[in-house]
Amino acid sequence: MDVEILSRPEQRIAYIRVAGPYADTMPDGFNRLFRWAESRRLQGGDWLAFYWDDPNTTPLHELRADVALSVPAEIEGDGEVQIQQIPAGLYAYHRCRVTDGDFSAPWNRLFQEWLPTSGYQAAAGPCFEQYLNDGRQDGDWELLIGTPVQAR
Repeated sequence: MDVEILSRPEQRIAYIRVAGPYADTMPDGFNRLFRWAESRRLQGGDWLAFYWDDPNTTPLHELRADVALSVPAEIEGDGEVQIQQIPAGLYAYHRCRVTDGDFSAPWNRLFQEWLPTSGYQAAAGPCFEQYLNDGRQDGDWELLIGTPVQAR
């Protein structure tokens, strides 16, 4: 598994918080955020998902995620779209492809195979996915996944 350890800069995001099983709540959250961004003619920016809970220990109905878009300082949130700063930190990054809808597979490999033998341990803060393409039409997703880490 190819993983890089990099310092991630602080990032300002517009986001919608969703709660419940990821596969059930995130697509609609992204659709709502896309409509918000389109109505403001926002171009570019990173499309992301931030995961605040461990699905192995948190009941499905309590899972929290933020569907997000990086935005410049002059953009303000409104209604259900809020603004937050994701703090800078040290992250383990893995670039991967999802073609079968199984977004959990690369996460499982990262946490169950790579992390235990890496010399690093999970640190506080959200894990994230950065979507490098729009796979909604063909189901072929290019992702950069990351999790905060610290040396053991």
